[in-house]
Amino acid sequence: MEEVEEGLLQLEDAFVSISKGKPFFGGEAIGFMDICLGSFLVLLKAMEEFKGEKLLDESKTPSLCKWGGEFFSDETVKNVVPDIKKVAEFLRELEVRAQSAASRS
Repeated sequence: MEEVEEGLLQLEDAFVSISKGKPFFGGEAIGFMDICLGSFLVLLKAMEEFKGEKLLDESKTPSLCKWGGEFFSDETVKNVVPDIKKVAEFLRELEVRAQSAASRS
């Protein structure tokens, strides 16, 4: 988790530098970098749901938090992004299966 937090702090700095105050990495509209990182945002939010821990913390990464909200609010993204709760349920199932397989070994 420490490495994830450090990576998010670096990503926060990169976003602030690249976006220059605009809502997305690409400026006013979602661009390639937003789409790439947005796919990881789904997993990050699902992990938060699954583990019950905040990974994107507004006090540490305020710009990324705002970006994530803007990203998920975009009409195009809303139509294609999977439901976070369903992804979290899938992660739970994977963990149960992994623990079951490990206990049989």
